[in-house]
Amino acid sequence: MKRILPIAVTAMIAGCSLDFPVAITYGDSITEAELESFFRKHKVENHYVVALKKRSIVDVYLVTVHGYPNNLSVCEDLIAPYNKDASRSTIPGDYYCEELR
Repeated sequence: MKRILPIAVTAMIAGCSLDFPVAITYGDSITEAELESFFRKHKVENHYVVALKKRSIVDVYLVTVHGYPNNLSVCEDLIAPYNKDASRSTIPGDYYCEELR
């Protein structure tokens, strides 16, 4: 009995790890690349997540849009006023939306 319990626990853990492909993040911070990689592999409520970004000196990841039936159109509605009137933003550049697939 003493040998069966550790074997059973090990088998159970090994089996569970195959069913859940979500990577575990250690620490209290992740990079933008890790965040984007996660959302490229996972949908939220069966919809693709959209990244709101800004083209400037470098591309900047600003917001993740999710929770809507059409995240891309919501993102495009958010950026329209800023791209129409550059004075609304202090940093020059264009905003754009990228669906993370």
